[in-house]
Amino acid sequence: MRGAGGEQGADHRRDCRNGQPSMVSPAVSLSGHECDTSTGHHLADRVERQVSRSCRLSHLLRSWIVRGSARAAHLSSHVRNVAGHPTSEVAYRKPHCCLPSRDDLPTSINLRAMTHLASKVSRDRTESRSPVDRDGGGEQTRCRSGGDPMSYIRRMTQTASTVLALVLGLTSPASAAGQNAQSTAPPDGWVGTWSASASGTVPNLPTGYADRTIRNVVHTSVGGAGVRVSLTNVLGTVAVRMDAVTVAVADAPDAPNALAGTMRELTFGGAPSVTIPAGGEVLSDPIALAVPEDGDLLVSVYTPVPSGPVTYHQVANQTSYLSQTGDHAADESGAAFTQTITFWPYVSGVDVLGDAEGTVVTLGDSITDGNNSTRNANHRWPDYLADRLIAEPGSTRLGVLNAGVSSNRLLNNTWNPNALSRLDRDVLTATGVRSVVVLLGINDIGGQPQHHEPSQIIAALGQLAAQAKAKGLRVTGGTLTPFGGSSNYTEELEGVRQAVNDFIRDGGAFDAVADFDAALRDPATPNRLRAEYDSGDHLHPKDAGYQAMAAVVDLGKLDRRPPGHWVGTWQTAMARTTPGADQGMPNHSIRNVVHTSVGGDAVRVRLSNALGTAPVLMGRATLAVATKPDAPEAVAGTMRELTFSGAPSVTIPAGGEALTDPISLAVPADADLLVTVYTPTPSGPVTEHPRSYQTSFITADGDHAADEQGAAFTRPTTAWYYVTGVDVRSTTSRGAVVTFGDSITDGDRSTINANLRWPDVLADRLAAEPGPTKLGVVNSGISGNRILDSSTGTGIGGPNAFARLSRDMLTTSGARTVIVLEGVNDILNLAHPDAETLKLALRQIAAQAHAQGLRIVVGTITPTKGWRSYTEERDNVRQAVNEFIRTSDDFDAVVDFDAVVRDPADPQRINPSYDSGDHLHPSDAGYRAMAEAIDLGTLR
Repeated sequence: MRGAGGEQGADHRRDCRNGQPSMVSPAVSLSGHECDTSTGHHLADRVERQVSRSCRLSHLLRSWIVRGSARAAHLSSHVRNVAGHPTSEVAYRKPHCCLPSRDDLPTSINLRAMTHLASKVSRDRTESRSPVDRDGGGEQTRCRSGGDPMSYIRRMTQTASTVLALVLGLTSPASAAGQNAQSTAPPDGWVGTWSASASGTVPNLPTGYADRTIRNVVHTSVGGAGVRVSLTNVLGTVAVRMDAVTVAVADAPDAPNALAGTMRELTFGGAPSVTIPAGGEVLSDPIALAVPEDGDLLVSVYTPVPSGPVTYHQVANQTSYLSQTGDHAADESGAAFTQTITFWPYVSGVDVLGDAEGTVVTLGDSITDGNNSTRNANHRWPDYLADRLIAEPGSTRLGVLNAGVSSNRLLNNTWNPNALSRLDRDVLTATGVRSVVVLLGINDIGGQPQHHEPSQIIAALGQLAAQAKAKGLRVTGGTLTPFGGSSNYTEELEGVRQAVNDFIRDGGAFDAVADFDAALRDPATPNRLRAEYDSGDHLHPKDAGYQAMAAVVDLGKLDRRPPGHWVGTWQTAMARTTPGADQGMPNHSIRNVVHTSVGGDAVRVRLSNALGTAPVLMGRATLAVATKPDAPEAVAGTMRELTFSGAPSVTIPAGGEALTDPISLAVPADADLLVTVYTPTPSGPVTEHPRSYQTSFITADGDHAADEQGAAFTRPTTAWYYVTGVDVRSTTSRGAVVTFGDSITDGDRSTINANLRWPDVLADRLAAEPGPTKLGVVNSGISGNRILDSSTGTGIGGPNAFARLSRDMLTTSGARTVIVLEGVNDILNLAHPDAETLKLALRQIAAQAHAQGLRIVVGTITPTKGWRSYTEERDNVRQAVNEFIRTSDDFDAVVDFDAVVRDPADPQRINPSYDSGDHLHPSDAGYRAMAEAIDLGTLR
């Protein structure tokens, strides 16, 4: 339980067992001693059910083990072993790399029983007793227990882990992808239970924690029978190597000791170590562990060598630990962890396999981050929101993830990324996310630079809401809390706050409103916090204030909303900033010509400043159907003005994107559109996709965005500027296929303006099937792209594959399947390419796609003999990676591009009839052969 609100706060998770914290839900005491508890009506009903169930669980487990042993023995023969010896399957196959879904578990016990086995069971064959009221109120009772309940929990935890280990990895993590595209179920029952957003790099630590172990203490919101962990290097500048990563249940919330028997070593694609590229994240393999709800976990990371800057979450309000030198990741004892820290390095998320229906993300600044709340007490307002959800009758239905970053803003970067630039990573791809609660804007008002006019803040909040809704999330807007008396307060800025709050309450951008302002303000002086809620700085609440904030969130508005029938019809991945345009393109109109794959009756456009270093103002944006693929003229009557929350212009923060409002327009399939933007003022570097193999057009003569005629557009270009995606509303299309790769996916050497890249030909094949086109195809290829290294600042290759997964793959509208063709640039350009590293990287990409419910098809790497950097040694690496791709069970299907385009007489070369002439990139005929090799049945 959490203690009653208040700055000091009670030690909210300690039972009477000699002051030690319970690993189980506070709804049930496991103490072996007499203690005082408090009850609440809903909790009493809930615990009564749990206690009556608890005596049956061990019998159910035993019967499950007996009746399921034959099935488990059969299934276990298919488990991919850690050494990575693959099977010989080449055709479509079901991956065996994750814990089972609910439906795959034996019918003698369901996943709810497993989930609650260690986190909610009260005791084995002992009398029931009253629950503890998490808020400290209610009728006082006395409780008494016998035996050793913690011993029972440990035994049952081990039993659960043993049983789950038999079926670990035997069901498809992509099984949810076969459901309707509008499904609201989290993929295979996985939900986020804890998260922390990357906010910067550890100061004065340029080479990382070489030969030291970090033990992060993190707090769960929901429990489960399995766990996986996300690690981050998103703000790092070089790759970081982690030789050992572990997870365990903490013995106490403020100590580095693990509960005996709960230490688990984590693996990544079966390997005990992992290297995270700069800008990337990794997801561990799932493991069996009874994870308690409202409990503490230890996530330990050993980094053996210097790594560069350490990505961290700065303000944890939680004590974590650093060891002496050496690998202590698997130590149950915390004796080696002699240094305390109050931030979280490297760890960014924890998911559990349980009975929860989804996750709520709380997106905000220091008030969401819990500044000035009691350390180690988990008294941030998102923690109290999790308490409320746990206290509801029945199983806890929603986890709560905290995406608050102290000092965070909507419009500007400070020492951390602005909210729009981190939206994909911190909200839209959160595991099982159903809704988001947004509380942002106070730092834009009171911080430096101050915004004395509310319109840009309002527009940015509208963008957050629009982009979240586009992903099917329900959005609650939080009003900005008072800051009268703080150092930056002025009456003028108070007027800005009030205007923003009026928009949040009445502007219609949000599905619901949490009126945090009304909950916390002093009735006598409404521009100030109530004294009993003020932490003392007149800006941040104290514990009681955070509890009051959580109390005004409408729990009934935290489920998903229907995302509508929107699918991606065209997409490109941003690769670099335009050379020679450091101040942007002031007074320019840019007319981008883009090609659709599916049609619809309405359209919306995404514009990108993802690689920019300053905000960019789009003074106007328009959309029209093009008369032909190589000219700037619009079909008469099709020109449409685009708006952003009703406004004709938008400012996109550095690193962010903007989504237009939907407009009615009959968008044809397999046709060309004109997306025109007018940038009136200097903006900083221009985000672009440099090799489009499509002619677009520019004019430096003012605003011509709405011109149907193309006479003003006198300068042709083969790059796409700012535009990154087009979605259509279609009731007949089931979703989109994302093609993710390098120059071969980008269509290098294909005929300009002909749309003969292999993804284009794939779209043609889908369109040729009987009936309406069922799947859109979007292209996220970048010429020169690599899996492991970025070249954003030095070449055209863009961010490495890991650094762009969220933006270019995982958040595509209607995405169902991804086809990955990557690795050739790593092989041809790295000094010493390593096949094992590339195999693990491909496994990791598959894991992250599966975690979002996507199917993944991987293409073998095509021949390179004759290319300038070809060597036999490098080709041996290619062959080894291809053999892995063909035989691995990590993917849903394989397309053997290598076999399709290679020369039978010299298999290291491209077939001359498919060679564009550079011996690396196919010709139009080669791209067609690649597309024709794809089994359309694997795309669903």
